[in-house]
Amino acid sequence: MRKYHRVYFLLLPFVISIIVYLNCLQNSFVYDDDSTIINNYFIRHWSNLPALFTNKYFALSAELTYRPVVTLSYFIDYTFWHLNPLGYHLTNILLHAINSVLVFIFALQVFKNRTPAFVSALFFSSYPLFSEVVNAIGFREDLLACMFFILAFICYLKANQQRYILYYLISLFCYFLALFSKEMAITLPIVIVLYDVIFKGYLYMKSKYLYYLGYFFVATFYILNRFFFLHNPLESQIPYPQGSFFVNFLTMIHVMASYVKLLFLPFHLNADYVIPFSTSILKASFWLSVLLFIAIGIFSFRLRFQNRHIFFFILWFFVTLIPVMNIIPLGNIMAERYLYIPGAGFSMIVACLLSKMQSNYSIACFNGIIPYISDVFVRRITAPYLSLSIPFIFIVFFILSGNAYLTCKRNYDWKDGMWLWSKTTLTSPNSFRAHINLGNAYEKKGLNAAAFKEYQKALSIDPNDADIYSNLGIYYNKMNLFDDAIQHFIRCLNINPKHPGAYNNLGVVFTRQRRLDDAILSFKQAISINPLYPDAHNNLGIAYYRKGLMNEAEGEFKLAISIEPYHAEAHNDLGILYNDRRLFDEAIREFEMAVQIKPNYANAHMNLGAVILKHRKDKDKALSHLKESIKIDPQQEQSAGINKLIQQLEQTAN
Repeated sequence: MRKYHRVYFLLLPFVISIIVYLNCLQNSFVYDDDSTIINNYFIRHWSNLPALFTNKYFALSAELTYRPVVTLSYFIDYTFWHLNPLGYHLTNILLHAINSVLVFIFALQVFKNRTPAFVSALFFSSYPLFSEVVNAIGFREDLLACMFFILAFICYLKANQQRYILYYLISLFCYFLALFSKEMAITLPIVIVLYDVIFKGYLYMKSKYLYYLGYFFVATFYILNRFFFLHNPLESQIPYPQGSFFVNFLTMIHVMASYVKLLFLPFHLNADYVIPFSTSILKASFWLSVLLFIAIGIFSFRLRFQNRHIFFFILWFFVTLIPVMNIIPLGNIMAERYLYIPGAGFSMIVACLLSKMQSNYSIACFNGIIPYISDVFVRRITAPYLSLSIPFIFIVFFILSGNAYLTCKRNYDWKDGMWLWSKTTLTSPNSFRAHINLGNAYEKKGLNAAAFKEYQKALSIDPNDADIYSNLGIYYNKMNLFDDAIQHFIRCLNINPKHPGAYNNLGVVFTRQRRLDDAILSFKQAISINPLYPDAHNNLGIAYYRKGLMNEAEGEFKLAISIEPYHAEAHNDLGILYNDRRLFDEAIREFEMAVQIKPNYANAHMNLGAVILKHRKDKDKALSHLKESIKIDPQQEQSAGINKLIQQLEQTAN
């Protein structure tokens, strides 16, 4: 029966994790998922895998730092799911469920007691503060880093217990994978040393220095890759707050205090925190934060002998937070996802505190009850649970139910971009990113006026963000205000000269103005930054086509299709070129592929209908596609000619 108990203890956190996050399976791609999944053509072909280990990685993967393990997981997901968000969300949920099980296994190793270990896993599986990590596919690095971080620690403990070198080698390999998932894992050796000092003693730690050397070498290898061999130059362009390390120090003290507050009060969660910079030590908020940490320090110091577990996990929390304390400047100085690995330690602190709330009942207290149970089988099952007091069970159930409710509720906020960013602009009205992303969501829905208002709000908050000018340029291009569009794209490129989207969109405006040489130059600039940019290749093909360079145009269309076989526009444009060359069968094949990929593609239906009528004389099929084109877009530029042709075909049919 004990074996079955172990299975139940493992299964329950796993199942609860899935149940709590089940409602996020219906969610779409949000936040950074556009760049990491939807527009990331790098992950769509396994032939691109070798670039995972070169400097091309940064331009192709849309990642700011080197995280090949995460990108590899996207390769695998795309192989099975393509652009179906359900599959990606399912992977995230399963990773979180696995992490919940690993928290139980690790806590059991540390506590030597199933009750606090089980509570730790249940708390971790349902805590609402972790909803951002699970819901945003683009933040999968935290899930993977945590999984390999805890696995490495478990294997280290096993290696010490059983003196089995294989566990140690597996631990080093998991640490390697954790580092190349996210840089937060760099703290593992520190946490291991702290564990040995607190639970084994200083002399034991000194005897293990050879063990520690392995982690040191793995960390050194990672640091060399991270900052020398595979370093993204764009990362160095991120400044400290107000360009000052001192301001950064004061600000991060406030941020750390906010993290502590969030741990105990996970309410009003926010996808983009706006933290006011602290510029003086005279501010009351700074000293309140300092007093908080002094109190935590005194509390922890007093616990170092009375409760070593709580003392260790308090250190775990603060040590694992160090990499996201903006020592190396980050794009976001505060985010809920940064608390995922530290939050594992917090879950175990909560379990310790709840375990202390149990009554002093023990199995011996129930000896007056258990002997009356004659069935040995029943006694074996019942005895372990009689040691848990009713108040303890009630409090644990109440906390876990509250966590599950808040997490399920928060999952709905991530169902799509419009919902998430509308909510974020309410909780964080001064977030320029929230207004940009809400504008993007409006634009996808065709609500251009609403999108423009959000971009203007973002611009009023931060007039130096490149993406705002890029989005405004796209808006002005849609409104046929070409000069304004060009002005905003150029302003974007002045701020960020490595913005491939701005170069591509600038080229589109030049193409519409018949400034084909300028357009070609812009598209080539976009491709030089990101060679796997199918839109830029296709648009370059259009510019070549309009200039009469047919061979060059064909090459770019085919290159776009080789990068993205489901690029409907490239198939349609290649079909137009084949039609001009009187390669009608090839043209029909490309147009059919375009409408198969994108059934609501009005222009492709029109082209397909026209070439079928001209080459195959199939009036019925041609009429079907021409009608479909008008049905999809009655106001298209060629609508008058299409309607006239439809009338002629219907008259001849009669």
